[in-house]
Amino acid sequence: MAAFSSDGQRCIEQQVGPINVSPTPLNELRSAYELDRCDSWIQTNHYSKVCLQFPDELLCDAPDIVLILQNSSGAHCYILGDTSYGSCCVDEVSAEHVQCDGIIHFGHACLSPTRRLPVLYIFPKNPFDVERLCSAVNATFKDRKSKLLFIYDVTYAHKIDEVYDTLSCLYPNLVTAYPNVSSCHTKEGKEQQQVCLGSRFCIPEGTSLDDYNVLFIGKDGRTFTNYLLEFGADCKIFRYDPDEPVSVIEAADGKISKFLMKRLHLVERVKDAKTLGILIGTLGVDGYLDAVDQIKNLAKKAGKKTYIFAVGRPNIPKLANFPEIDVFVLVACPENSLLDWKDFYQPVVSLYEVELACNTLRQWSTKYVSDFRQLLLGGKDHVQLPEISMENFSDVSLITGKVRNVDITNIASAESDSSNRSITDRGDLTVCLSTGSEFLVNRTWQGLEQNLGQNPVELATLGRSGIASSYHSEPVQRDAD
Repeated sequence: MAAFSSDGQRCIEQQVGPINVSPTPLNELRSAYELDRCDSWIQTNHYSKVCLQFPDELLCDAPDIVLILQNSSGAHCYILGDTSYGSCCVDEVSAEHVQCDGIIHFGHACLSPTRRLPVLYIFPKNPFDVERLCSAVNATFKDRKSKLLFIYDVTYAHKIDEVYDTLSCLYPNLVTAYPNVSSCHTKEGKEQQQVCLGSRFCIPEGTSLDDYNVLFIGKDGRTFTNYLLEFGADCKIFRYDPDEPVSVIEAADGKISKFLMKRLHLVERVKDAKTLGILIGTLGVDGYLDAVDQIKNLAKKAGKKTYIFAVGRPNIPKLANFPEIDVFVLVACPENSLLDWKDFYQPVVSLYEVELACNTLRQWSTKYVSDFRQLLLGGKDHVQLPEISMENFSDVSLITGKVRNVDITNIASAESDSSNRSITDRGDLTVCLSTGSEFLVNRTWQGLEQNLGQNPVELATLGRSGIASSYHSEPVQRDAD
């Protein structure tokens, strides 16, 4: 477990340097960042204020890009950097501070839908050898009638049309997914009937994942992990990394099983918890407020208390300040919702674990839902809450082995509009204290005590003045002759 406090030696010895990224030459900026496309988007929509969002590794090019776009488009451009949450999400809150008309997002993106402002995505262009990929695909899929579905990291989007043109002649059942943005087109530039694959990609209508071998092009990171969990163990998914010397690799089922075992343990932790802390991990993804309301509703049905926290990017010291919280629930985009919580003092879960713990109609399966929008009303994985019967619920914890009792009195008090009192069916008046205040009362140390009326009143006196090495009240030391 990571230490919460130390003697400061680690901070003193730690070396912090700039990100090792060299600026792009001026003559390559327009092509590397698709500035012609940005100009066309700004002028077509008649925008006068545009925010340009950059991740940390691309901020070195931001000043030159702003000057180029302002001269060519005539719009006022502002730089957005150092976002409060993940840089893959669109920072609408910072953009609204200058009342901008739209946002141009540069760099890797999770493609989560925004709530208020129009967005233009400019993806990075990582080098990619198409012939090497085609050779690896031919060596892996011998059957030419194999049904293949290409899904890729957005950094390789600029080469996907070339891949499709090369392999479609050999594999007639080849299907390519396209980023799920506001203007999603085929390689011919014509719109097509599409269905959403999660919230990030679109596939042609009539395509089913059960019939296809999924090939992901990219590194083994958060993006691939989310697709691996979203498709489930029943789907055959392969991965090809252009930067590795190996060929196409089939994803092992053991990785999914190990991950699901950890998440099943977290479900039990949520069932044992009495207090849930809702962590706001995004302010730009559409539906995040609905996700917060759903967590609060699930907690009320299960007789649990909830607190809402907005602490920016969560880390160990921040969350350790709230020991009264049993489990934190993170509301964030799919790529930032799965935290490695083993070093945290309290578990950090997602909306899906809360659904499994508090919604009796939600069934456990090998498919994991990391996109909270799919669990909300209208989502493809939404499950309606059951009606609560007026009885006490009992369950056995798989962690402690003790019996968990959910008293209907606590549920009624949680659903009551009053924050401190509720009346039961028997007519008794029950006082409902906040779990946070109960935790503070039971602690042996509750902070600095005021002791009002117990200490005598003293007049203020003049303290020391000067610097620490030589206060004015100290005698002056003379050098020896």
